[in-house]
Amino acid sequence: MKNFLLLLFIFTSVHLFGQQEIEPSSSLKDKNIVQFTSFFNNPIDLNIPSAKANYSNNQAKILVENFLTEAKIKSYTTKHKGGGNGRPSFEIGKLETMKGNFRTYLLYQKSNETHKIIEFRIEQE
Repeated sequence: MKNFLLLLFIFTSVHLFGQQEIEPSSSLKDKNIVQFTSFFNNPIDLNIPSAKANYSNNQAKILVENFLTEAKIKSYTTKHKGGGNGRPSFEIGKLETMKGNFRTYLLYQKSNETHKIIEFRIEQE
């Protein structure tokens, strides 16, 4: 009986924790720039201090990785989020870097069980 309960507990834990989705902003919170840029849609509407246009995801990855690596992320905080239920989700956040504080805006949609960022903006506060 103890073995059965232990197996049931393990199965339930794995099942529940295995279904957690990674949201793009969690990568910024973890300062994982490469993982963050892996969420970029193709194309993506990008508006950061060093670039403003629609870019392929490869071009945008290079631009954002260069900007965030140079700025050196201190922390990321989510300020507001909304959307969903079949519509794109959005998130407004605060990005603190060695080069100052920035307001961020993410617009992303779930596609094939993953989130795809369709618009990303960084503005100086």
